[in-house]
Amino acid sequence: MGFIDLHVHTLASDGLFTPQEVVQWAYKKNLKAIAITDHDTTDGIEKAIITGKQLGVEVIPGIEINTDYNGLEVHILGYYIDYRANWFQELLKNIRHARQIRAKKMVEKLQNLGLHIDLDEVEKLAGDASIGRPHIARILQKHNYVQSIKEAFDKYINNTGPAYVERYKITPCEAIKTIIDCGGVPVLAHPGLIGNLSIVKELVDCDLQGIEVYHSKHNPETTNLYFHIAKQYNLIITGGTDCHGHLYGGQPILGSLNIDESLLHELKKRKDILE
Repeated sequence: MGFIDLHVHTLASDGLFTPQEVVQWAYKKNLKAIAITDHDTTDGIEKAIITGKQLGVEVIPGIEINTDYNGLEVHILGYYIDYRANWFQELLKNIRHARQIRAKKMVEKLQNLGLHIDLDEVEKLAGDASIGRPHIARILQKHNYVQSIKEAFDKYINNTGPAYVERYKITPCEAIKTIIDCGGVPVLAHPGLIGNLSIVKELVDCDLQGIEVYHSKHNPETTNLYFHIAKQYNLIITGGTDCHGHLYGGQPILGSLNIDESLLHELKKRKDILE
């Protein structure tokens, strides 16, 4: 028996570790497999796969697409995507460009609030990564406008914050179709953070294939609820820590949920059915 983690971020989006470092941590923690699921980008996958082959850690190519469902932020995970497909990369490029415009508008709002940060600094921090609110939050913390990333969100840039700007809108159903068209398996990420049970039925009608039942922010009651919902709709069950690289006791939460590798076998079976 081995353990896996199917929800991991890298520096390619808003994670703190390089793809290679993520795989190295997976190796140290004796994980059989991990999925690289960066926000709206696949730039970290290739490097992770190479390191995984060197260390004997299976790396599943994945993505997390941020979508909008009637004003709710809904994330759709895609596993085993053909991340090299030109049309798919063009779509992601458009989404990332929209992220860039959004970041510029949010920085302008923060400046109007009297916070002296500039877009160049945010862009430098993000580097080649898919730019997002966590990068802005880290700059706010760096300049001592807030004491933590959480405070930056709560005070300025969460969905009701004074510097919030709406994201580029792609619907969950559009993301699901895109993932399937790209040869992947679409899974609803951390449904317990959405708080809308009715969305599952609607997404099943759009060919959703799975639910992330096990997540670091799901309590036992939430986990049990979505376990039974997954069974009800014949959806595969996945799980991941949503590790971004923050250290707790000197280690990231990567692999801390002890997710059995049998879930990966079911994911592969569903992929074969979709082909």
